[in-house]
Amino acid sequence: MYIFLDESGSFVSTPKRNSWNVIVAYMMPEFDWSQMRQALVDLQISAGARPPNEIKLRDISERDYFDFLSHLNQLHGILFTVATDAGLNSVAHIGKHRNIQATEITRHIDVMRYEAGRQAVKNLSDRVRNLPPQLYIQLKCQVILIQSVIHSGTLYFVQRFPEELGKFSWRIDQKNSTKTEYEKAFEILTPPWLQSFSLEKPIIMKLEGADYSAFKRFEYPEGKAPTYLKTEYGIDTGNAGLTNIGQLIREDLKFVDSKQNYGVQIADLLATGLRRCLRARFNNNQVAARLLGSLMPQGRANESPVQLLGFSKEDRVGTGEIDRLIRIMGKYSRAMSVR
Repeated sequence: MYIFLDESGSFVSTPKRNSWNVIVAYMMPEFDWSQMRQALVDLQISAGARPPNEIKLRDISERDYFDFLSHLNQLHGILFTVATDAGLNSVAHIGKHRNIQATEITRHIDVMRYEAGRQAVKNLSDRVRNLPPQLYIQLKCQVILIQSVIHSGTLYFVQRFPEELGKFSWRIDQKNSTKTEYEKAFEILTPPWLQSFSLEKPIIMKLEGADYSAFKRFEYPEGKAPTYLKTEYGIDTGNAGLTNIGQLIREDLKFVDSKQNYGVQIADLLATGLRRCLRARFNNNQVAARLLGSLMPQGRANESPVQLLGFSKEDRVGTGEIDRLIRIMGKYSRAMSVR
């Protein structure tokens, strides 16, 4: 299974509303690779570019972009996204949210028995607390996105191509030849942060009767799960099934040059297209919303497939025209269940 990630927008706070920033993940089975590549090549040719030269949304006509989305809709990949309006993300609100999150990580530290475990949790909390606001926003969006990929993506594909769940290959757009501060923070913080979330709410909720045999390699065998979950947090891990988040993410995670990776190029086009739609910058935003929505799996419990992240309860994220476009995406999203 390939998961290609990219973002659009700077995630810098601004006083201007509807300043959308998005992060997307395009999750696709390996057998789709050649057809996915062909969809991109066809778009490049239509735009007058010579494959494999990378093209951006600004270089593509609206009609060609819509044809490209229609082509992708014939394949088996699905699109996950998290969006945030930088116009609502004041530095004060972000700082407060970040500090609450950092404190939450240490919520169980007093009952932990071993000093090494307490220190590891404290270090994670301190790293989160010290993140610059822009970096915190982006990382928070990405953690939520990956949580959705692992939970909803697994649930979606176990009903269709369960054999594809034996490998997760994460490919993320590399912004520079050397690792950025964001990339370093992502690799260090994401797995333990996700694992800390799973202490309160397990990421994987299995579908009864589904074939998880391929995915089983990412689960701790019975009796092999880390004992600290029970001894220090009171979580019974006697039964098999607890997901090894670190293995699932780190086993095949690479930051790659988008010029050399067709999947990341597609993630870029989907991220910039979704951001343009949320900003109502297409000539026909309703068609854009329908085509983008047709790539997304349904949200849980009839929630929107577009996850909107805000950092203050005082402001409502997404209003008016934005709400209408997101409802269109939800209406045309793919059914989660095959039953």
